[in-house]
Amino acid sequence: MSKDRARRRAAREAAALIEREQRSRAARRRRRWAAAGAVLMSPLTRIQASRKAGVDSALARRRNKENGTLLAVLLGVNALVWLVEPSWGWRVSAIVLSLMAWPVLAVLLFDRRPSR
Repeated sequence: MSKDRARRRAAREAAALIEREQRSRAARRRRRWAAAGAVLMSPLTRIQASRKAGVDSALARRRNKENGTLLAVLLGVNALVWLVEPSWGWRVSAIVLSLMAWPVLAVLLFDRRPSR
């Protein structure tokens, strides 16, 4: 009877040891992932902190809305070019042209100053 209990106790202890090792490996893995995530997210938190520190004015909201509108239009145009045109040259040219035309379009479409 005591040999049987000793055998069961040894089996329980072995199972507990394996479970502790698995938990400690999982904890180490979680710590590594958390550390890697913190390293990757630290530049983003600095960007978010700097954004929150700025003043959210009516002009900033308007500029953000205008930039979002222009981005949506240019993305739509580039998506259309991407779907219609099979040539990589035309696709890349459309993207480069969109990037170069962004400031011009922003002034032409959204400039609030009166023309002279």
